[in-house]
Amino acid sequence: MFRSVPKKSKMQAGRRLVNGLIALGLVATIVANAPVHAATHRYTPPQPSGLPWISAQTEQSLVSAVDFYQRIVAAGGWPKLPGRITLRPGDSDESVVILRKRLKMTRDLPANARGDYAFDDNVVEAVKRFQRRNGLEPTGVVYGITLRSLNVPAKTRLRQLQANLARIQALLPRLTGSPKYIIMNSASFELQGIQNGRVAITSRVISGKRATPTPNVSAQVRAINILPYWHVPRTIAKRALIPAIRKNPSYLYKERIRVFSTFGGGEVDPSTVNWWGPEATRYVFRQDPGPQNALGVLRFDMPNKHIVYMHDTPMKNLFGYFERAYSAGCVRLQNFLNVADWLIAGQGSWTTARIQAVVASGKPQTIKLAHPVPVHFIYLTAWVTNGVVEFRNDLYNLDDAAPKGNVVAGWQVLTSTVTP
Repeated sequence: MFRSVPKKSKMQAGRRLVNGLIALGLVATIVANAPVHAATHRYTPPQPSGLPWISAQTEQSLVSAVDFYQRIVAAGGWPKLPGRITLRPGDSDESVVILRKRLKMTRDLPANARGDYAFDDNVVEAVKRFQRRNGLEPTGVVYGITLRSLNVPAKTRLRQLQANLARIQALLPRLTGSPKYIIMNSASFELQGIQNGRVAITSRVISGKRATPTPNVSAQVRAINILPYWHVPRTIAKRALIPAIRKNPSYLYKERIRVFSTFGGGEVDPSTVNWWGPEATRYVFRQDPGPQNALGVLRFDMPNKHIVYMHDTPMKNLFGYFERAYSAGCVRLQNFLNVADWLIAGQGSWTTARIQAVVASGKPQTIKLAHPVPVHFIYLTAWVTNGVVEFRNDLYNLDDAAPKGNVVAGWQVLTSTVTP
């Protein structure tokens, strides 16, 4: 029996439950649709770059970008657009004049583009270019997050470039000599598999939300768990799972989640537990393998002190968003089968088809990698690809506290090859 609670308290608990489950990404059925705060999206996020984020060449390109932005800052920076405005094709006013000047300063709009007041096709393409290199939907319209990004001061962008130069310079020596490794950038929600200095595999990812950031980690993928169990972390159990049980007593059965007295202890009949009492938080929970499992059908085992890892997810709709910060700290992969196939290439008879056959059988199995592959979870909010400076939102507010990179004295900086 569950003790009754006031109607108002139930309503409040329900609201907290929905908010908690959406934020934590606990169960696919709760978030089968798009997140409640996300607008209907018309554009598909780009695939990760086919050029490595971190290399001697990208370091040199970032040095060039730092030099370019230093000169912008020295000249007084760029103009600021008025707040709470919307600018779209066909507009013609003083704000468009400011927008055109702002876009020219970072070469999104060609310096010889004619017209001062017209939001014409050239400006539309310039806005889209700015949006793409800032990880935003390329709508060609200036409002909301695009407006806020345009108004980020040049000094802030310079500090961001310097912070990320330091990150690249710190990582480069650790990657040198590694023939095969994975880089996952939690700030851009993307993954690259590097082999012999080239990008061999990519994937969009979902990383930690602001309240539960994905930590920077260097580890090794040692095994692939097919049809894994999910041991629900105590923080998630307390914040989201137990409230779900209180709202719906059949929730555990529906989601195939079992209750245990302790880790490694005996199984407990959920009907014997007073889920409204303080003792409810002492139990541990484990979700059975299957498509409904929060880890999906594949988990990449990479032991580390933070207990984070990469895995599949039943909530594949979230890969359709540009900002994908929805996890409790672990990393969900869109192309998990391709990454698995790349990791086990040449290892016996293991192929994507065989992994899928194991999934279809419903019997969990673990593939131990003959040669563990290094994996690095990094936080890169600025880099250069093909001469274009890319920025991403400082999701975890780490850029201001980061050390600044060294611009090598006497290095010939080829600013003409870098487009900010």
